[in-house]
Amino acid sequence: MSIKKIQELTGFSYSTISRVLNGKAREFRISEKTAKKILDTAEKLHYRPNMLARSLRLRKTMNIGLIVPDIQNPFFGELSSRIEYLLRERGYSLTLCNSNEIPKNEIFYLKVLADRQADGILIAPVHTRQWDYLNTISKEKPIVLIDRRFYDTDLPWVTSDNTLAAEQLTTELIESGYHQIAYLGGTKGSYINSVRFHGYKKALAKHSQKLNKDIILFNGYSIESGRDMMGTLLKRYPETEAVFCVNNLVFLGAMQVVQEHERTSHSPIMMSAFDIAHYCHLSKRPLLSADQDLKKLAHSAVSLLMKHIHSQSGNKDHIVLPVTINRYRISD
Repeated sequence: MSIKKIQELTGFSYSTISRVLNGKAREFRISEKTAKKILDTAEKLHYRPNMLARSLRLRKTMNIGLIVPDIQNPFFGELSSRIEYLLRERGYSLTLCNSNEIPKNEIFYLKVLADRQADGILIAPVHTRQWDYLNTISKEKPIVLIDRRFYDTDLPWVTSDNTLAAEQLTTELIESGYHQIAYLGGTKGSYINSVRFHGYKKALAKHSQKLNKDIILFNGYSIESGRDMMGTLLKRYPETEAVFCVNNLVFLGAMQVVQEHERTSHSPIMMSAFDIAHYCHLSKRPLLSADQDLKKLAHSAVSLLMKHIHSQSGNKDHIVLPVTINRYRISD
């Protein structure tokens, strides 16, 4: 339904109707009576603005792009949901893209979002370094990195204190009496794997424990990776006492193997990982989790992006959020 139909029914000018529908009645001193008549007529006609025309006129699409590595991972699913809610409250829509941990997919979706004139882009990157096209786009529109970041970057980012959390998680295991703590890692060289592995090594060094390469594996962030690494680990070192999983999906895959192993060996293995609080009630066993604050992660990233959309960059463009270490004791 066009503005012309509202014009026919109300008798007001095109510019007056347009200003009222765009929320500018007070700015242009349009009376409340006039504004009410226009809005009531628009509502009766089920008027919907031409968003394409509005975008061209305002040079804004009111759309934000979000690229995540794995939408099937509940961590990124919940993070995306929280971001969508926060953007909707601000009048923005969200275009969600799944890179599936593949760098070329990340490049493809960045180009798609740029071509569709997204007002800003949030990325949890698969790449470990900025690439040329990203550098080009970042000069044209705001880009904020979330959860993961590049080792060297001028882009604004929000992440958790992964190294400290990994160190604290490993320290908790050591102080609980475990001496052979395996590490099941993600993609070698990737940001999240590297910073969490660094924290793991720091804790071992502080407690004078040697790094045992036989119980350290890297094979991706999926359930299948966790299952494969845990199977390999138990073949290499059946005496494993505790396991540090780099993320929640690796934990889920590893647990499938651990439960079968414990049924036959009767030797319990202490399991720990990042972001497994949601799964702890499913298993009647002690578990140790490094839990990120998804609410703060989403809020910080959206706030930072909005600041850059409105050209208000500042000193707090790099945000590190604390992680909580929780021990879950679930008994029969």
